[in-house]
Amino acid sequence: MRFNLWEDCNRVPLTELLSFIVDNRGKTVPTAPSGHKLIATNCVTNNTLFPVYEKIRYLSEETYQTWFRAHPIPGDILFVNKGTPGRVCLVPDPVDFCIAQDMIALRADESKIYPKYLFAVLRSREIQQQIYNTNVGDVIPHFKKQFLNQLLIPIPEWSIQESIGDLYYVLSLKAERNKKVNDNLYAQAKAIFDNHFINIDAIPAGWRKGNLLDIANYLNGLAMQKFRPQGNEIGLPVLKIKELRQGSCDDSSELCSLRIKPEYIIHDGDVIFSWSGSLLVDIWCGGTCGLNQHLFRVTSDIYDKWFYYLWTAHHLARFIAIAADKATTMGHIKREELAKAEVLIPCEEDYTSLTSIMQPIFELIISNRIEGRKLAVLRDELLPKLMSGEIDVSAVQL
Repeated sequence: MRFNLWEDCNRVPLTELLSFIVDNRGKTVPTAPSGHKLIATNCVTNNTLFPVYEKIRYLSEETYQTWFRAHPIPGDILFVNKGTPGRVCLVPDPVDFCIAQDMIALRADESKIYPKYLFAVLRSREIQQQIYNTNVGDVIPHFKKQFLNQLLIPIPEWSIQESIGDLYYVLSLKAERNKKVNDNLYAQAKAIFDNHFINIDAIPAGWRKGNLLDIANYLNGLAMQKFRPQGNEIGLPVLKIKELRQGSCDDSSELCSLRIKPEYIIHDGDVIFSWSGSLLVDIWCGGTCGLNQHLFRVTSDIYDKWFYYLWTAHHLARFIAIAADKATTMGHIKREELAKAEVLIPCEEDYTSLTSIMQPIFELIISNRIEGRKLAVLRDELLPKLMSGEIDVSAVQL
């Protein structure tokens, strides 16, 4: 069954498809050192199925019970109003957070629309573009609640809604589960590392002290404006801090020429360290790209990935503190700080023993992240094709 949802279906204002809106916008909620989680707009992204917990705050039990008009329930759709309008995530089951200003929660009327289908449609390019076009505010974009009725949602027959909604959800859920598995694997690897290298009373026999430059090479990237594709040359996306943070390149990523030296071409599994601006260390699994300046590609001719990645990550908090002390608008660290960052280097026998445990963990982490990226790409490519009729919806099987 092929048809274009945007042209062949009745389109209904979003507000007519909802049974309730959780709207707690208003004065700033009082926070507490601990208690109930309070998520902000930075926790809601279009790259994850459920919210992520980054820079969360907490509320007392009294505030949780008395301050809010209402709380989200499982299956509601979180919708960001301000800052990054239109970002949406599902509310998980159980709900272990609450929301305040700058976002709302939409509750689908299940007698009118399949909730997972509504979630997928709200992430579609067409609706996201409508939200972008309706934003107000030059400095901080803002999508007002009264604009919700301007978002017109195509309503196909129920079976089509289920096919599209379930496919989008299943692919998203698989990627989400991969991430949870990886979080667990990394926690295990970090615990093993800390037990052997950090939380020790004395240096084992045969081990020695060194620094980060003793165990790895830190290659700074290129000023890619000098290496733009020429003519009809196919370009590589450029890995910058933005791409490193989001874990992938997208249509907004700059391009560079394939003529750059091979050592500046990044592949899945490479360790990348952002040393300027937003300092972070990650294992890149976002596909082949070019390494921009302000990023180190971390490699070693002697040691394995788990070793130099975990040691670099161990020193990250100190590097961030050093960068914060810089009297510049963009904090950074210098290469000399790498030489001051102490590490413990085990004897060959102990290193080999640890590698037999750690390397398979990291290989599985990388494999899961690559699969997660491919699932996300598949999901995001299928959705517009299903909705435009390019792919027959009835051919979809889960």
